[in-house]
Amino acid sequence: MTALTAKFIIEILGRPAEHLKAALTELVDKLGSEKGVAVLNKEIHEPKKVEKTENLWTTFADVEMRFESLPLFFNAIMTYLPAHIEVYEPDSFKLNTFEVNEFANFIVNKLHNYDALAKRMMGERDILISKLEYLRNGGDMKKVFEVPEIKKETPKIESKIEKRKKSKKKK
Repeated sequence: MTALTAKFIIEILGRPAEHLKAALTELVDKLGSEKGVAVLNKEIHEPKKVEKTENLWTTFADVEMRFESLPLFFNAIMTYLPAHIEVYEPDSFKLNTFEVNEFANFIVNKLHNYDALAKRMMGERDILISKLEYLRNGGDMKKVFEVPEIKKETPKIESKIEKRKKSKKKK
C-alpha cells in the first residue's frame, strides 16, 4: 500500500491557558509515536482567549506527517479527530476491493464503538435526571446515593465484609 504525506490541524479548547500548549504538545508527540507515523514538521501556536467567555482558551497545531499506509492515516483521523486535513502526496490512489473493505469495516467498527458509548452515556444521564427529579420531589438522599449490595460469592468475602463493618462501628 502507498505511503502518504498529509497535514493535520489539531485544535484544543480548555483552561488554564498555560496547560493547553503542553497538552497539545503531548498529543502531537503521542501521534508521532504511533507505529508507521512520522512527524515531519510541527508548529504549535500560542493559546488565545476565546471571545465572550470568562476563562476559556484555544490553541492549535499544524502537523505535517508521513504515514506508511492509508489504514494508518485513517486510524490517525479517527483517533485524533483533526479539525482539518490536507493530503500532499500521492496525487492519486489505486485501491483494490480488499482495501476498500478493510477501510469500510474499520470506519464501521469505530462508529459502532462511538454509538455504544453515546447510548451508555445517554442511559447514565437519564438515570441521573431521574435521581435528581426524585430528590427535587422530596426523595430520600440516602436512597439515591446508596451503594447496591454486592453478592457475596464466598465465605471468605463474607467474613472480610463483616470485619470491615465491625471496624467501622468501633470508630
